[in-house]
Amino acid sequence: MVICCRMLARRRNRGESNLVRERLFSLRALAVVELFALASGLVAPTPGRSQDAIARGQTAREGAATVDEPYYYFANPFKLNSQPLLKQSVFGFAGRTNSGNLADTFVFGAGAPRTIFYDNYIVGGAYQRDFFQFNTGILIGVEVGIADRFGHYQVCCDNVIYSSGSIHSAELWGGVSFRHEGLALFDTVRVSPGFVFGLSAVSNPIGQEALHQFDHQGSAKVLFYLGFDLAFALTSSPNTELVFRVQHRSGGYGVLGGMKEGNNANVIGIRQRF
Repeated sequence: MVICCRMLARRRNRGESNLVRERLFSLRALAVVELFALASGLVAPTPGRSQDAIARGQTAREGAATVDEPYYYFANPFKLNSQPLLKQSVFGFAGRTNSGNLADTFVFGAGAPRTIFYDNYIVGGAYQRDFFQFNTGILIGVEVGIADRFGHYQVCCDNVIYSSGSIHSAELWGGVSFRHEGLALFDTVRVSPGFVFGLSAVSNPIGQEALHQFDHQGSAKVLFYLGFDLAFALTSSPNTELVFRVQHRSGGYGVLGGMKEGNNANVIGIRQRF
């Protein structure tokens, strides 16, 4: 009986050792196969931070390659900028209203066949805020403004009613603003054009507007507003701009108030962006 037990124990130990050797051999073979598969690119590595970093890098390279393509901005003019530089601004200005039309106002009355071109004065301010920026550098936002128009010309200028005292007319406008981020000239001065379109309301017409209201038997109280900007800023101080603006009020050939031309002004001021 003792001999039988010893023989069974030996057989059992031999079976267990053979099983251990078989398992070790299987694990080694599996490890070799996996290493070979990884080296051959047949098995993808486990997702982790390294994969995320690779994906981000690949996306950045693709984006850079797209932007670097020739004429990319011209081919995608209405694509929103993925990293817009949106600004707010305040604008203070002063200038003079005139008796000319819009074209005369752009050339400051040069060649206008009028003995009186500039009549009253205007001072005011405006607040502007950007909301969208396109790849082409065009920004769209809104503007609201207020101004005081004052002087001695109650009516001007084909017929003149001149007041010994100063008369005042308040103006309030609001509209959509369009501007370009600007082009740098000689790496010194940045030039940025802009445009505002909206509505303008006045407390009472004076100067040329009063004459036009009488001629057309209309109302100049609420008219279209157009503002044309040309801003200049040093590249070292890009947020402070010297601005030349042409302000134009118009009935749109009778669309508003039965009016055609309203009033025009040449103004100059300082705009601070932030």
